Amino acid sequence: MDLLTSASPDALLDLQRTVQRKLGRCLLRLQQYEILLKSLVANHDIAGPPAQLQAIRDARVASVQKQTLGTLVGMLTENYLTPSQEDDAASEDKSGDGGLWVRVRSQIELDPERYEAIRTALKELVDLRNELVHHFLELFNIWDLDGCNAAEAYLDASFQTIDGHFLTLRGWAQTMDQARAFAASFTATSTFEDMVVNGIWPDGSVDWPTSRAVACLRKAEAKFSANGWTKLNAATAWIREQHPDQLPQRYGCGSWRQVIHESRQFEIRKQVAKDSGGNEVWYRSRPAETAI
Repeated sequence: MDLLTSASPDALLDLQRTVQRKLGRCLLRLQQYEILLKSLVANHDIAGPPAQLQAIRDARVASVQKQTLGTLVGMLTENYLTPSQEDDAASEDKSGDGGLWVRVRSQIELDPERYEAIRTALKELVDLRNELVHHFLELFNIWDLDGCNAAEAYLDASFQTIDGHFLTLRGWAQTMDQARAFAASFTATSTFEDMVVNGIWPDGSVDWPTSRAVACLRKAEAKFSANGWTKLNAATAWIREQHPDQLPQRYGCGSWRQVIHESRQFEIRKQVAKDSGGNEVWYRSRPAETAI
């Protein structure tokens, strides 16, 4: 090392400690930024069958834990930030079996100029992080006064840059958390329960293939089917006992026979009862390719 020529050892030591403290402050803020960024990119877009959403979220959280800052920034600018609204409705339901698919997504749309400016600034943040972690001692000679002074000024400016990015990201994360809180409150409503459990949409229309009414009829069919057909009276008696909340009126129907007709998931027939001579109604599931 070069000998100190113009400063006392104590004065230089004080400056070195100041540089060390300010370098540590920058690195700690960068770590806070990375932790918050990991949370945002892992949670901003969760989609899947309702019963699997938590497992899907846990897997996404785990997948980002060892990603570099550069990779995380790329995920942020490619998915969370967008220069324009993209129509990706075709990707909403990837279940492949017609089952219910839930998606909770937060996204910020920016005008193209603002988007490019943020993307450039984030790239500069990644470069700054790499300089601080890997090249700081190559840039500054902290064994003399001038080097320490230059390093201190650089670290002050660096912290302002890092802190500005952190505050911006925290604002985005707070907005996302508010949206998630709203979604969570909605899932506690009867409207959401009707959608997820019963297949009844807010406008009153019914997604019959995923409805619980059809599911109950199929369960009864599996239990009481005889020669491929199920007596409707036996099925409805079992449904009343096992699933008393499942009533035709819940689906805008006056009877279970109307449910079968409206759902278009079953075939129906009448036949004369041998014991009473009256008409009996029987049903069976339509083949998958003919059900609507």
